[in-house]
Amino acid sequence: MTSRKFKGRYLHLQSSTTLRNYKDEILLPYTRNIFSLGLIHIFLSAACVFGGEVLRFFHGGDECLSIPSTWSDQPGQNIVVYEGGSVTSQARSLWRLELARTKWSGGYINWFHPMRIRHITTGRYLGSNEQNELILLPREEATVAATAFYLREEKDDNKVILEDKDLEVIGTPLIKYGDSTVIVQHIETSLWLSYRAFEIKKKGVGKVEVKQATLHEEGKMDDGLVFYRSQEEESRTARVIRKCSHLFNIFIKGLDCIQQSRRHSILLRTVNLKEMISCLEDLINYFAYPEDDLEHEERQVCLRALRNRQDLFQEEGILNLILDAIDKITVITSQGYMVALAGEEAGQDWELISGYLYQLLAAVIKGNHTNCSQFANSHRLNWLFSRLGSAGEGTGMLDVLHCVLIDSPEALNVMKEEHIKVIIALLEKYGRDPKVLDVLRSLCVGNGTAVRSSQNNICDYLLPGRNLLLQTQLVDHVSSARPNIFVGHVEGSAMYQRWYYEITLDHIEQISHIAPHLRLGWANTKGYVSYPGGGEKWGANGVGDDLYSFGFDGSYLWTGGRYTLVNPQESDPPIKKGDVIGCALDLTVPIITFYVNGRQVNGAFTGFNLDGMFFPVVSASAKLRKSPGFVVPEFRSSFVTTETYRLLTNY
Repeated sequence: MTSRKFKGRYLHLQSSTTLRNYKDEILLPYTRNIFSLGLIHIFLSAACVFGGEVLRFFHGGDECLSIPSTWSDQPGQNIVVYEGGSVTSQARSLWRLELARTKWSGGYINWFHPMRIRHITTGRYLGSNEQNELILLPREEATVAATAFYLREEKDDNKVILEDKDLEVIGTPLIKYGDSTVIVQHIETSLWLSYRAFEIKKKGVGKVEVKQATLHEEGKMDDGLVFYRSQEEESRTARVIRKCSHLFNIFIKGLDCIQQSRRHSILLRTVNLKEMISCLEDLINYFAYPEDDLEHEERQVCLRALRNRQDLFQEEGILNLILDAIDKITVITSQGYMVALAGEEAGQDWELISGYLYQLLAAVIKGNHTNCSQFANSHRLNWLFSRLGSAGEGTGMLDVLHCVLIDSPEALNVMKEEHIKVIIALLEKYGRDPKVLDVLRSLCVGNGTAVRSSQNNICDYLLPGRNLLLQTQLVDHVSSARPNIFVGHVEGSAMYQRWYYEITLDHIEQISHIAPHLRLGWANTKGYVSYPGGGEKWGANGVGDDLYSFGFDGSYLWTGGRYTLVNPQESDPPIKKGDVIGCALDLTVPIITFYVNGRQVNGAFTGFNLDGMFFPVVSASAKLRKSPGFVVPEFRSSFVTTETYRLLTNY
């Protein structure tokens, strides 16, 4: 690694020593420059603190250096505090160490090395003002004298100033994450980074202790800090938050100016609409859901990273900025301030920004219960439904409303008749729009449970006097039957281990668009239960629909709701009137085999768990009728003999 570059030249290493020798000669063709090469082993110092890294300052093990959630640049509000709890995982507690003097972009942080501490989400530098108060300074005011600190091992009066040759090298790995305790000192004033504790009263909480970070001449005994490196994902998201909050604040101030002056030209002078559009497009892609074709583990990693981004945006107030911008745009549009831009490029940009804000809002809350729950109250729901009637906002707000109803089912409890009427009005306005139908469906069912109040309101206001068909998915009712017999593999028992039964299909008739359902097989008492009704543990749960039953429908083997083709059939249904289906269970292997009209099927279940007791099961839908009982008088299977298998008797 060198600090010089030569265009069109190559560095050649000439060395007759081993890699343990730190100094080798490097020759440059066409010149006679000699450099000193130092070997760098990054893997040996991965846990040491570098310049330019994003990290947290932990104090006392349970609190970290941060800014208050109500921070602002106003006097009295521009403070830094030590805070514990959830802030230790939020973006407002992230800082970056920037070396004040170095030729290396990521050199090691060493003792007495001048550095500046930059807050990630605000972009400001930790520094001292004229009153020696610890505040965050904007970049234009952050001089080296006001913002330069260095790290000390202990508090003493010795002031060490490193020479240029010590500052311009990469340094040595000394300060480690989670291990080294450091004391921070302001270089210009020689004051120590400390704190003062005081109590304040919070509404609904009572007295709360606040630790405000200060610069003190002597400090306290427990001023030591420990570094902890941030995750790459959250540090990147924190930088995105800083950029977005800056743009959104400028945009919102421009909207305020329009409302005050009633002239759109002010917005065009103060806000770059193209930059705002690019920012919104990037954010929508940043919060895009992972593709469905990804591997399960990769998809879960992407979903976890997406959830962290959504949480950080909500915690840092970006979600509130989006809502504020939407509110102001709605007011400005309704008052006609932007009519003059119709047909112009700026007018098209204005429409794009309005639509992108709704898409971004939906992306930030999608799949996130915490963010969606903010809308699960009457005030927020009224706000959502009031936007649905707007010409340019209806489609975008439908995405937001659908996310809220899906990911925050408690919102269904505060739905009113007026809300249902708004959705039904959208059906008349847009026709059978898929988004409108998705919202109607999410109103009717929450977490798999029927919401009767919403269903009744939809029927009352939608169906009377309207020739409209809502597409639904019908599921045929399936019932199961079993004999009163249980067999199993019990150690030391004389119970027979091989069993066989067969049924004959007497009648089959298709009465709907769904093919008749018929499966037979074996189930286990450890988990299989078929209930009357519908849904999980409420019926429509036939043999082969769970992991505790094994079934056959004439073509496919079924277990765990999955099927495997073993007996291809050209006609449907695969089992016809008069067919004899046999099922054999051998617990000595174990194996379950099936037979169709005396012919063994080329597939079987094997290696299944023998816990519990097994019993025969037949699952069928209307209209099917089989022979009474679970065995016919004539034993038709040519591959199964009574000497090998014991026949089940009628019960």
